[in-house]
Amino acid sequence: MATSLHVLIVGAGSAGLAAAILLHETLSTHSIPFQISIFELRSGPSTLGGAINLTPNAVKLLDHIGILKDLETSGCSVETMEMISSRTLTSLGNLTFGDVDRYGANSLRIARKDLQAALLAKVAELGIQVSFSKRLENIQQTPEDVTALFSDGASVTGDILLGCDGTHSAVRKCIDPDRKPVYTGLSTAYSYVDPKNLSSLPFKGTSAIIQCRVGSLLLTWSTPSRSEKLYWAAVMEVDAPQDLSKDGWRSMGEDIAKTKQRVKDTYCSERDSQMGFFADLLEQTEDDVYFFPVWKLEMSEKWWEGRCLLLGDAAHAMPPMAQGVGLAVEDAVLLDRLLNSHIEKAKRAESGEINLKEVPLEDIWQKLVKIRTPRVKKDYDRSVGGFEGLKDKGWLAAMLKDWLVWFFLWAIGVKFDEAFKYDILKESLD
Repeated sequence: MATSLHVLIVGAGSAGLAAAILLHETLSTHSIPFQISIFELRSGPSTLGGAINLTPNAVKLLDHIGILKDLETSGCSVETMEMISSRTLTSLGNLTFGDVDRYGANSLRIARKDLQAALLAKVAELGIQVSFSKRLENIQQTPEDVTALFSDGASVTGDILLGCDGTHSAVRKCIDPDRKPVYTGLSTAYSYVDPKNLSSLPFKGTSAIIQCRVGSLLLTWSTPSRSEKLYWAAVMEVDAPQDLSKDGWRSMGEDIAKTKQRVKDTYCSERDSQMGFFADLLEQTEDDVYFFPVWKLEMSEKWWEGRCLLLGDAAHAMPPMAQGVGLAVEDAVLLDRLLNSHIEKAKRAESGEINLKEVPLEDIWQKLVKIRTPRVKKDYDRSVGGFEGLKDKGWLAAMLKDWLVWFFLWAIGVKFDEAFKYDILKESLD
């Protein structure tokens, strides 16, 4: 009879929910008694977040988890991303974002809330409890267990704690308080619109990036119909508010009319006279317009302390450059594989009880960070460098960007090709 294992997961995003699903399967397969408890800061499933891009490697892992069929009916399959000049509205070239023969899948553009809904449905099917409105205040650890202390006075003790609570992770504040998110100087506004005149759109496929002197504008379909719910996301240079608290940032996005005007002033000015079509789309936008600052978290290999481990953005937040969900789910898959490997080795070495309370956590945590760091570092450098290039460097630099876009497409295409072919399920654990 094996000893039981209680896994505490803080955060009901992609990393936390994927980890819960995978660990449930592994522990069930080995007939090990366990309990998985998920705690989420928000009061319920989030409706925030735009249309995220699930790259081919992410799509295959979500199929491995067992939710891809639920997603395919909600999202839009993406094979290429067209690059378009804001000065001329002509195509500058394409980035490959999917190839079933080469990568095993296309990318999938889908609303973040639909991804979370599918993950939550799978978690509920497995009987895993998710507790909402749970704000983590502190963590207490002993050699034998870890306790999560919440703002409502409740506390829960388990054997391991996974911090999957995003860029502003409360778990990270407990185990690595000096590593804080840094504002990049760029912010994003986004929404959905049902275009009245499809022929006015400057792209004919599923997705396009309008390359501008200041920032960049993403236009992409996010539903299978490709005629409704066009998602737009505008990256802009925005000075930080004097009040750097969450309230200060929140106040910047509360005035929707002001946010739309900020976007219009940035993208539909005299310097980009061809962008009238986007001014029309802004006028047609009836959904709420959301605003959020873009953060980065300086790279570090301190993802763990004692019985606590960080996964996803809590460990390696970076500006959004297509790979966020993929990296988070890869973290969860690797953790599951490492724990499964330990259990199998323990079963071979012992004919009696498997004491999971004696799992060599430090060895597992260190191995996970060692394996993940090189891949995460590549994506981090690419995303931070890519967003830095979106800042205004003058009209001459903007023209040069158009002229040299072929080199950018080739260089980024090579990196994407490597990233999309990567398979964490085949990564060596030695």
